[in-house]
Amino acid sequence: MKKIEKILIIGLFSLVGAGCSDFLDVTSKQELTYETFYKNANDCRSATAALYNAVWFDFNSKFLWEIGDSRANNMYVDLATYASAIFNRFMETSNTDDLENGWDALYSVIGQSDHILNNIYRALDYGVDPKVVNACKGEARFMRGLAYWYLASIWGNVPIIEDPVQLSNNFVVRTNHREDVLQYAMKDMEFAATYLPESDEPGRLTRYSALGMLSRLYITAACYARGGNFSPERYETNPEVYYRKAAEAALTVCEEGTQYSLMADYEQLFRVQNNNNSESLFALQWVPGSTVYGVGNRMQINLCYSTEMLGGLKAYGGSGYLSAEFVELIHKRGELSRKRATFFYNGAVYDYIGTATDAGKWVVSGRSMCNVKKHIVGGTKDTDGGAVAENSGFATPMLRLAEVYLLYAEAVLGTKSEIDATTVEGKKALLYFNNVRERARDKNAEEPNENLADLTRLTLDDIWTERRCELAMEGQFWYDIVRRAYWNKEWVLDFLNNQKRGYKYTYDGSTFKWRDSDGREAKPATEDKLLLPYPLNEVTMNPLLREEPVHFDIAAE
Repeated sequence: MKKIEKILIIGLFSLVGAGCSDFLDVTSKQELTYETFYKNANDCRSATAALYNAVWFDFNSKFLWEIGDSRANNMYVDLATYASAIFNRFMETSNTDDLENGWDALYSVIGQSDHILNNIYRALDYGVDPKVVNACKGEARFMRGLAYWYLASIWGNVPIIEDPVQLSNNFVVRTNHREDVLQYAMKDMEFAATYLPESDEPGRLTRYSALGMLSRLYITAACYARGGNFSPERYETNPEVYYRKAAEAALTVCEEGTQYSLMADYEQLFRVQNNNNSESLFALQWVPGSTVYGVGNRMQINLCYSTEMLGGLKAYGGSGYLSAEFVELIHKRGELSRKRATFFYNGAVYDYIGTATDAGKWVVSGRSMCNVKKHIVGGTKDTDGGAVAENSGFATPMLRLAEVYLLYAEAVLGTKSEIDATTVEGKKALLYFNNVRERARDKNAEEPNENLADLTRLTLDDIWTERRCELAMEGQFWYDIVRRAYWNKEWVLDFLNNQKRGYKYTYDGSTFKWRDSDGREAKPATEDKLLLPYPLNEVTMNPLLREEPVHFDIAAE
């Protein structure tokens, strides 16, 4: 909230862009005011188009994987001064680099969403179809609800802001209880699931996007309720109610969202040419080929280890690797497609990356540890012009159908120790879970991989591990850890403290060897480390962040 003026400017004037996606092509407006905007359906949809990229920029560039993967120990960073290495070692302070960026970005999403929600009613006065207005409100509430879910998961108690203009006049506000923030996020997502259309142009949110995300939020609430954390006088406290809602939402996506399907080749999911593919329920919409700051995807420049690979584009990711623990897990499971898509390893050949090199392809060599492959799409030639300086053009996956399949299995499992095919729900859960595993199997293997064979019974650990492998480097695993801690904190802290953080390794594609710890200082995982500290600048400007939270009364729709 330190940058509230910037949020206000984004909220009104970020309706200008250029790109390949039709809905990101927005005409510049001179002397733009709320009174002269929202005159037609195009104005309304132009306003919400800005919610798909610029406001998420600082979150996407680093914070998404610094917290979702590095803190969760899917990732190892060899430079101790980098924020991702600090987050991994539980060494952060309120002044750690990127902490402020993550906070500001999420409140930018909220601020712009609020601006739309507080002003789009003007469109009705101009005769715009209420269905269009409600659909745009659905987009804004989807984004706002997701941002609040992240904030509650990362920081716990945070302020719920509905009027950023009023906030600009008084920054000093109390936080609201985490339970209120989670419920608020669900309420937003429920509205989105009600009013978003069944289908829209590629990259736009649909009803199924909201239902899939709602399943994730309901499961979060189920875990929170399972730990006895919801106030019984305010909210539902039975976890099975939330699990049931999560299962219903996910199953609707699986059975009725016929425009969605798993891509046959996992590796192909992560190419610019396949942006907004059949599996994508929500992705951040960066503008391929654009050098305009804020509308491009900087993840590649921050994660890639080779400028040569990118045809001369900058690459600063040489010190970032998948962790020893994660690489060993993938290796022991005999993974191939997810391995090739997630990290580089010696001997791997990519005929669609490095096409501008003399070899016309990229052959990985000289790497003792495994650098990040996911989000690395190649240079300008490799991406048909999509990747340019400091912008890969790749649409960041935020929710894929594969995750919804796994969410459905987790929701059906609920508080039970295991499920099998003796019930209709159990049979469906196994079907969707095994569909994810089937896609991961090597179709050219001489012998079947028993480690990825269909399962006939499912436990939470099966789902936990499958999610880790399927969604690695997509910023998810830390939030799996956090939500499990809501009801099983002792298990989670034991899990975190028995991870081999800071260990190096050697992997040549077929043989994995542990090496010694790098010897850096690290703090033990304690209960307080399940939250991040508020950014120093925010606490300085708003000392009430450190005071006891207050309840927020969520209005009924």
